[in-house]
Amino acid sequence: MRLGLALLAVVVVGITACGPETTSFRPTDRTDPSHAGPPSAVYDIFLAGQLVARTHVWSNGGYLSSTDDPMTHIGFEISSTTLRALAFDADALELVVFDSDGAALPAPTLQSITPSGGPPLISVPPASTLVLGVYFALPVRPRSVASMQVRWTLRTDAEEYRQVTGLARDDDARINAYTAPGAARFPSS
Repeated sequence: MRLGLALLAVVVVGITACGPETTSFRPTDRTDPSHAGPPSAVYDIFLAGQLVARTHVWSNGGYLSSTDDPMTHIGFEISSTTLRALAFDADALELVVFDSDGAALPAPTLQSITPSGGPPLISVPPASTLVLGVYFALPVRPRSVASMQVRWTLRTDAEEYRQVTGLARDDDARINAYTAPGAARFPSS
């Protein structure tokens, strides 16, 4: 009897995690097939003519939180290639979501940035890699979002690099289960 109840609990949890509101988003920009983890857009970042970082951006998808709130995740892996100080500008971070007609939906609300908690400028240590998980509350159910644009900025003491990364809903794609070391794990299938 206990084995039957345990099996039933596993099935129920599995169905809930992959419920009708769970969806995936794939990058629409250049991807790096050799990169470990989920499909991600990749950017070589040059400031003052020098390569200072390589950044991967992805989404683990849209889902409903444990309190039934619509949420989405954006991941950043920033690999510094310089000995100069770099910073991810959390104040400049913005997510814009669009419906299937391309109309902008109300603005999502930034909920958290892990592992840092989200100070305005998040330090990227020289010659190292920083992985951030950014979580937004969506203004609508995840399947009502057809595409997203995340606007983000990296800074040095004197310059900045701004980028817009496009993500499109892809209901046929596997929901990304990738969680970088040290990042928080949220529902996925």
